[in-house]
Amino acid sequence: MMMRYGLTQRLTAVLFLAAIAVTPLRAQQGTLVGRVTTEAGAPVQAAQIDIVGATSVLTNDQGQYRASVAAGTYDLIVTSIGSRQLRVVGVGVVAGQTTTRDIVLPTRAEELDAIVVSASRGTPERQTETVATTYNITSLEVEERPAPSLVDHLRTAPGVDVITHGLQATNVVVRGFNNIFSGALHMLTDHRLASVPSLRVNLMHFIPSTQEDVERMEVVLGPGSALYGPNTANGVVHVLTKSPIDAPGTSVTLGSGLRTRGFTQGVPFPPDGESLFQGSFRSAWSFDDRFGIKVSGQYLRGYEWPYLDPTEEAARLQAASLTTRPLCIADKTIRGLSATEAGVVCDRVGIRDFEVERWSGEVRADYRFADDGTVVATYGRTDATGIELTGLGAGQAGNWVYEFWQTRFNKGRLFVQGYLNTSDAGDTYLLQDGMPLVDESRLWVGQVQHGFAIADGRQDFTYGFDYFGTRPETRGTINGVYENEDNIDEWGIYLQSKTALTEQLDLVLAGRMDDHSLLEDPVWSPRAALVFQPVPQHSVRLSYNRAFSTPTSLNYFLDISAGLAPAIGPLGYGLRAYGSGQNGWSLQPQGATQIRTPCVGGSPLMPAPDASALWPCLVAIAQAQGAPAALSSVPAPTSAQVSWMLFDPQASTLQPLIGASLPPITPIQESYTESVELGWTGLIQNRVSLSADVYWMKKNDFVSPLLIQTPLLTMNGQQLAAYLAGFLGPANAAQLAPLLAQIPLGVVASSEVRGSQRPELIVSYRNVGDIDLWGGDLALEWFLTDNWTVSGSYSWVSDDYFEIDDGDPIALNAAKHKGSLGLAYRDLRAGFTGQARVRFNSEFPAQSAGFLGLDCVEGITPSAADEGCVEAEAIVDVNFSYRVPGTDATVRMVVNNLLNTAHRSFVGVPAVRRMGLLSVRYDLF
Repeated sequence: MMMRYGLTQRLTAVLFLAAIAVTPLRAQQGTLVGRVTTEAGAPVQAAQIDIVGATSVLTNDQGQYRASVAAGTYDLIVTSIGSRQLRVVGVGVVAGQTTTRDIVLPTRAEELDAIVVSASRGTPERQTETVATTYNITSLEVEERPAPSLVDHLRTAPGVDVITHGLQATNVVVRGFNNIFSGALHMLTDHRLASVPSLRVNLMHFIPSTQEDVERMEVVLGPGSALYGPNTANGVVHVLTKSPIDAPGTSVTLGSGLRTRGFTQGVPFPPDGESLFQGSFRSAWSFDDRFGIKVSGQYLRGYEWPYLDPTEEAARLQAASLTTRPLCIADKTIRGLSATEAGVVCDRVGIRDFEVERWSGEVRADYRFADDGTVVATYGRTDATGIELTGLGAGQAGNWVYEFWQTRFNKGRLFVQGYLNTSDAGDTYLLQDGMPLVDESRLWVGQVQHGFAIADGRQDFTYGFDYFGTRPETRGTINGVYENEDNIDEWGIYLQSKTALTEQLDLVLAGRMDDHSLLEDPVWSPRAALVFQPVPQHSVRLSYNRAFSTPTSLNYFLDISAGLAPAIGPLGYGLRAYGSGQNGWSLQPQGATQIRTPCVGGSPLMPAPDASALWPCLVAIAQAQGAPAALSSVPAPTSAQVSWMLFDPQASTLQPLIGASLPPITPIQESYTESVELGWTGLIQNRVSLSADVYWMKKNDFVSPLLIQTPLLTMNGQQLAAYLAGFLGPANAAQLAPLLAQIPLGVVASSEVRGSQRPELIVSYRNVGDIDLWGGDLALEWFLTDNWTVSGSYSWVSDDYFEIDDGDPIALNAAKHKGSLGLAYRDLRAGFTGQARVRFNSEFPAQSAGFLGLDCVEGITPSAADEGCVEAEAIVDVNFSYRVPGTDATVRMVVNNLLNTAHRSFVGVPAVRRMGLLSVRYDLF
């Protein structure tokens, strides 16, 4: 039996031996034996085993090896023709004992055609056998590229779109339709949903697993609702971590990064010193090959890329100005704060803290009670401070804690798990408002899956059950009036059949039914696919999928004030986000249009008054903005002389108030995604892996981002010009009237918007219509030699901006063309690896949560708030690692954006320049 010692035990043993003057342990001999096999279990003959610092041996025709070495801890480097080198770290040899270490050395074909589990939800398959295109990122690729978060390893995956908010914060989706605050991607870690509960946003840097924990990352392109259920319309990203039984050992990593300085308000930023410090550790112990424990953790501190948000800056000036600060104080007191508390809140409006900090840790225990049976229990926690973007602008997160508890059991094909994800937003607030945000939400999940085969394996069934219980808790800060009616329960059952029609052709049929406590009817998700393997290691797939996304808690129950409205806040207008609720709400209850106006004390809900009643207010606002004094001598017009208009700030359109028809906000319904996909995956001469697919996708009842729903009340500009001409002359009237017609004198309000007591622009969600597009993805990995590898990816979509019938246009928020090309060199015997890669994307329009970049869209006249489309870019990254001879230390360096291109991945985010990160990993045992 092999003994595994912790650091304390090892030091104690050394001191004891020294005290009794026994011959040093390394001078005594131990024996190392084992067997080298492929993943298929075949012996690997004549494989060379380099026991670093000791000796080298070859395996026999049964794949066995044997060596006598001094007691100690060694790395093994295994080399065989047709396989990539493999390094086995930290094999302990004890004096006078025999240590057995068997090694699985994948052939090049097995490595290129890796075993994955995400496409069929837990059932191991070769990539060439899966029903959906699957991309695999290995632990070697993750370990040799240090990064602030795991997202960096997805940037070259086909079909993956990443919005980089800053140093660590990102939003990731597959095949487009990204957003500032996105949860569209089905993101998993070890079969557990990893999104923040209730908010359902994917904050991948909240995942507590370290890079050393990662066994592999799998990306599944295309819909997967037939097995996974809701919110798997575009794909799956699954992070799988190492078992302490199979990967024991202890390592510590320390890293420091520097980046090209940015500038904020003309001052270079960050301050002198490091831009990033990162440290992590992983320690895993295995006992009797049955039980193992792992403890890991990481710490990150750094400075965000600087960015000055114009909306935040305007809010900051309003909160600080002597004339408008009373408005900020009044806004906060209306919402329940004391005058002193309101002053503190107003003082932090628009003030960004660019320093970020993150702690995380994870504990895992594995018990392997049978060859095909394991119980795994895991706890993880992340505590993050930094800047997170939301649908209402940036938020300053302070000690936001994300935790999970998970227990899973498998025996054969029976899989059972339960887990709890929790969120505590800590001291978090919106930067353009300053008010605290509370999120103490929970997600409870229970899942069971089983499967069996009949007819000598020609017919296979997989079936299961899922339950999701979302329990929001925001203390009224996010869900407002909906706080006591926002629980959501979901359950689903599914069945998949895989039939071998012939030796080469499989038919896959799957169906799933889900029930949602807020939807009237159950939802049905079917899948049908043919997988044809004309020759081994080549397959052609033709599939149809219908997947769905359920409304989020925010779609239904969001009720949050974002403070004063941009641009018109000084006039007394607020901004409020309000969900549809279960029953929807009307902008014109009983067919009547009503308004609230800051021009009338108390801002009561009322019909639009005669124009003469609001004329003095208009004159006062206009003169404060520089209108001529002569305007005050003009008598007030009546509504018969100058009529009311409704201005839609979202679409920049006008319509007369009389006869206006404003569509109601209907309850948000599920959105369906239908797709047809044709794909091919194959291995060429066991050196090249190539995957290509084309797809058609249609999104039905697409859910919009937050859009302004309440029009503003203004005066008819043409009638106003004619009226003023009689008093100021035609020339002066023609110049002045358009300016006066832009001044809002009220905003449409509804008695069905509960809790509203002041003039507010209401933003909400809608099902806006149908979108269809074509696309394709290509992925390549090519072993030029055993050391040199070329990798590449390319993705294309037919459209990046979509006109919607009877609705506002929708942006794909991703490039039509994007891809990557990389060249890697790996020589583990020399201890050296290196890679250079280039990532590129075409220009694309962007529109999300008030952030606009549409100047490249034909026929669009950019507004003042338009930041411009996201530019086409080519970014070069390099990384190197070197295992220092005679030590257990590996030095790694990565330089992202080597050419220092100021690259902005989206609107509303900073431009990212060059950053280098140097780290040292030390394997203790």
